[in-house]
Amino acid sequence: MVHAAHVSRPADGPAVPRVGFVVSKAVGNAVVRTRAKRVLRHVVAAELGSVPVDVDVVVRANPSLAGAPTPRVRADLQRQLHQALSRLR
Repeated sequence: MVHAAHVSRPADGPAVPRVGFVVSKAVGNAVVRTRAKRVLRHVVAAELGSVPVDVDVVVRANPSLAGAPTPRVRADLQRQLHQALSRLR
């Protein structure tokens, strides 16, 4: 699940979007959660160009992420990120 919100940034702050990840114990043990975070960071890094600088994004991992292949995670994240950004406009 992807959430996005407009935020005001100080003029002297960095002009980049911020992204946070929530991976609960429901996803799996520590090894599985760490792998999930790594996959999410990799996938989100490729999509940061489409996120406006005044937007904060939170990606919440569902338990189904634990065994999902990276291409499926990428497709799901792209779709959900596009939906979240569309709701902001």
